[in-house]
Amino acid sequence: MSDYWGHLSDSKNTLIEKGKEASRLQADLNLQTQASNDARLEIDRLKSLKSDLAELEGSLRLDASQGFEPVVARISLRSLSGWWQKITIRKGKIHGLKPGLGVIFKGGVIGRTTSVNSRSSEIELITNPTFRIVAHFQGDNRPITFQGIGIAGGGSPRGIASGIPHDLTANPDTPLNLVSSSLGGTFPQGIPIGKVHKLDGGEDGLFKSGKVMLDPDLSQAREVTILVPR
Repeated sequence: MSDYWGHLSDSKNTLIEKGKEASRLQADLNLQTQASNDARLEIDRLKSLKSDLAELEGSLRLDASQGFEPVVARISLRSLSGWWQKITIRKGKIHGLKPGLGVIFKGGVIGRTTSVNSRSSEIELITNPTFRIVAHFQGDNRPITFQGIGIAGGGSPRGIASGIPHDLTANPDTPLNLVSSSLGGTFPQGIPIGKVHKLDGGEDGLFKSGKVMLDPDLSQAREVTILVPR
């Protein structure tokens, strides 16, 4: 009751000032609440990144003994017309990156770094025709060459394997699994690249070649891991 009679005796200007003060207090409370929510979201994001890194290390069998330091980065730019050629990530020189580093994602090899700036880098994707690495088939250590060849009809990413020994065979029921080779120095041994369902050539007893079907999730990747040599 005393509050009520006290407000009645206040002038109009006093009431306006009290209203403004109440609004300021409410605004401060809203800002503090938002800051608290943002902090929780950032903690959740960091936990998610750590979880994704652990999943990558486990699924790709990546460990410290292979001589690489994994750096996780989020994809910040992907051209709709040339998504299979290159992407941009939010990590650069200040994070220890340089041109020529291998880059992987949950599906295996995705590319390598090319242009590196202070806080961002471009990645040449595995589907780009300029991308070439030494590889081999799982269970067979003989080196072959992998090269990107873009995308097939329907947007399926693919590449081509050449220099394949003539005694190897492949078919849709028992495809050959292509993996990375440590001979190139860019990637650890055994990171998945893709599958070969058919081999061509080799009738002369020399080498065969075959189309490599890459992981279809390559076009939907949101985060990658850059392999920095220790």
